[in-house]
Amino acid sequence: MSTPLFVYGASGLLAGELMRLVEAHPEFELAGAITRSGEGTVCDLHPNLTHAAPLLRKEDAGEAITSALQDGPCALVLGLPHGESATAWLELEAALGNAASELMVVDLSADFRLADADTYASVYGKEHPAPSTLDDWTYGLVEHDREAVATSKRVAAPGCFATAMQLACVPAFEGGLVSTDSAWLCNAVTGSSGSGATAKATTHHPHRHGNFKAYARTGHRHEAELLQACPEASVQLMPHSGPFARGIHLTASMPLREGVTQADASAAYSSAYDDCAFASFDAETAPELRAIVGSNRAALSLVERDGWLHVTCCIDNVLKGGSGQAVQALNLMHGLPETTGLPTAGLGVC
Repeated sequence: MSTPLFVYGASGLLAGELMRLVEAHPEFELAGAITRSGEGTVCDLHPNLTHAAPLLRKEDAGEAITSALQDGPCALVLGLPHGESATAWLELEAALGNAASELMVVDLSADFRLADADTYASVYGKEHPAPSTLDDWTYGLVEHDREAVATSKRVAAPGCFATAMQLACVPAFEGGLVSTDSAWLCNAVTGSSGSGATAKATTHHPHRHGNFKAYARTGHRHEAELLQACPEASVQLMPHSGPFARGIHLTASMPLREGVTQADASAAYSSAYDDCAFASFDAETAPELRAIVGSNRAALSLVERDGWLHVTCCIDNVLKGGSGQAVQALNLMHGLPETTGLPTAGLGVC
């Protein structure tokens, strides 16, 4: 019997990608797509999908989810904007009552990623809407905390840049290979899909095509997620807008501790990712976007130069940096192999 899955914020780009993955998933079945209006069908919102399921209004979601839970396990993905997700969850939790404890939830927004409400307020410029619930949520970067994700019922999916930065930096930090005396430098290029489904001047294709620029030059909110994982560090992320739709290409530069060699670093990254289904390390070859875009994989490599460790990481921001990561977590939460229903091969031409 398949597990019913509900999606809040169904008109969003990440929600659309999640529903695309669910179409081919052998265990999850889309049971409800929730929008503000509740008008039309899923394929009206996302013509690339074949789901003809009618949309639900938020006011009707509680009853539909309660009914589904009476028959067994049920999953929910929150695909709402930052700040709206936590409020929607509080309302739904109240509507579900005791049944809420049986629901497996993954949030794609930033609302539950940071464990400290004051840090959230500092980073996002507003008070956290549900600070008392933060302890209920597990940060969902599977490669670095697989067991915690598998045993949780509330998972916060990491941000896209945060995913790439942590995959690139955490093994070096945890292995004691790099110094935290000076800031780590992360240069990253992202595709236009990182800005969501609504067209803006910065993401409109005629403005983006053939163009390249830096943005958020004075600080990016995803830095806080890396600092949560590496609390003694400091980081400066310089994000760039690339002339493509999907993918993140990031290089993290960290000063090595005295005596640490490239061979030491390569051994640490090989050990960290050798047993990972979706993260791979190649000591010899720098990763390329075309090899991973369209997949849930992360590809990493590194090089040492003059006492600095430069780690390159490529991910598909919509998959490994977004909806694919959510499905990976849901698989583990439901006792499934984490690879279930997720693409492992890149597009090659993209």
